[in-house]
Amino acid sequence: KGYSPVVADQMAAVRRHGGRQHKLDDPLLCSFVVRRLGEGWSPEQIAGRLKRIGSHTTLCHETVYRALYQKPLKGERLWEFLRRGHKKRERWFDRRARRSARMLIAGKVSLSERPDEATIRSKVGHWETDLMEGKKATHHVVSVTADRKSGAVMLDKLTTKESREKMDALMGRMSRVPFHVRKTMTFDNGLENADHRRLYDLRMLTYFCAAYHSWEKGTVENTIGLVRQYLPKGSDLSHVTQQELMTISQAINDRPRKRLGYMTPNEVLLQEAGWCITS
Repeated sequence: KGYSPVVADQMAAVRRHGGRQHKLDDPLLCSFVVRRLGEGWSPEQIAGRLKRIGSHTTLCHETVYRALYQKPLKGERLWEFLRRGHKKRERWFDRRARRSARMLIAGKVSLSERPDEATIRSKVGHWETDLMEGKKATHHVVSVTADRKSGAVMLDKLTTKESREKMDALMGRMSRVPFHVRKTMTFDNGLENADHRRLYDLRMLTYFCAAYHSWEKGTVENTIGLVRQYLPKGSDLSHVTQQELMTISQAINDRPRKRLGYMTPNEVLLQEAGWCITS
């Protein structure tokens, strides 16, 4: 009766050698998770669905992630079914460090405050920008800036992802754009956008997507897909010249678009603003 340190030590030894039990050791539950992953479900969706249908066994999405990256499931390469398909899982504190880094961008204004004419694409002059990366061994990237309504694109070669270089290129570009065609700029939360307030000097307003909501700047995301036709993912961008980027952007800006009634981006800009991108 009562607590005995000797008995407690013996019981701990038994439990330690018995091995830790995991929820996904249950073959039925494991089969359910694997089947749903194959259907494109995320671990969070799987965990939420189990709770929704009142399953007697519930999961945390972290349990699913850990299982996919540990034996024996890791050998099945189930991580390939995840959205990003990373072979190695990023450490938690690395993710936390990046999330906190995003908070260092001062003066961010939420996308929800952006003018309605930008959201519904009723007028030209509302831009989105992002970086397109190439071969990971090099640091060279391409700054992609696209108008939301016309889809017109401007490309700039950068040797780093530093905020100063990104904003220098953006300021140089937008300073050559007529005042009535430079109204707002939408960014993601990357630190290369930390100096976004420099655009205030050009009387442009800046807005930021929510974290991990890349679809909120879908125009530039889709435009990057068009640029990938010329510069496939994994290309070595260090050998790409600014003149080549101008040639690519000109080809895209002079290509008819279905959503524009088969007008070209430059034709839309010229019709609505009396200006188009020539270089």
